[in-house]
Amino acid sequence: MADLDERLREIARATEPCIRLAGPEAVRARGRRRTIRTRAVTAVSAVLAAVALAIGSWQLLPGDDPTRTLPAGPPPSGRTESPAPDIAVEALLRPTALPFEAAARWKTVRTTDRLDSPLLDLEADCRLTGLDGDAHPLPAAQRARVFQGRQAKETARHTINAYRTERDAVRVFSSLQEVLRTRCGLVRVGRPFSAEAPGSVRKPTVRVYGSESDGSGGEHQVSLMRSGTEVALVQVDGLGVFGASYVDMVATHCMSLSLWRLHPDTTPLPPPYKSNPEGVEQRC
Repeated sequence: MADLDERLREIARATEPCIRLAGPEAVRARGRRRTIRTRAVTAVSAVLAAVALAIGSWQLLPGDDPTRTLPAGPPPSGRTESPAPDIAVEALLRPTALPFEAAARWKTVRTTDRLDSPLLDLEADCRLTGLDGDAHPLPAAQRARVFQGRQAKETARHTINAYRTERDAVRVFSSLQEVLRTRCGLVRVGRPFSAEAPGSVRKPTVRVYGSESDGSGGEHQVSLMRSGTEVALVQVDGLGVFGASYVDMVATHCMSLSLWRLHPDTTPLPPPYKSNPEGVEQRC
């Protein structure tokens, strides 16, 4: 065992001169080379990462590649109708603007803005709601005002319906005239100032229907007016047979002004009623 230990010591002494440690300069040079290699690898890795990110972003952009599948967008709403119009309450007639105001002394009973007032509602057979979508276009908006005269039988209502299109308004206006002639027994009376006008805001289409002087048709009078997409109706009941055949021209002019008030900023003021400007000023 002693011989073995001695032999190992001899081998160590023989190999010790062959092991030489590097000097300080060599160590520093080796460290600089290692630092340079590390920085180079880091820089190359950063460049490769940036290139990969750019390529990935470009692939997400819309292109002409027919095989590319892009995320689906939101489904179309399918709504093609224009927004519902608004009927200002100021457009409704005040009591003094109604026909036969001097005799009836009208008072406002109530005002509504719900789509529940029939356009024409005098008797069981003299009625057209305008709310049955199958038979007539439904209005997009409505305002109505109910009035009461001095006597219990004297009632009146002013209704304005706004429709999506002028075609719908023309259709309802024609249906009203048909009902007044064939089911209400009323006849066209008077010749309002713009009876044959085309139905513009400045020159609305006007029709007035009343009872016959012999008493047939009751004691009713109905004034119709169409201006663009709006249809207005004033129905008056309990007038007496002779009153129903008289057209109150000032009241008719007040109706045209009420429709103009729906679009005062985009339409010109209707022409003045020259026959009685003072009456218009006081009543409308």
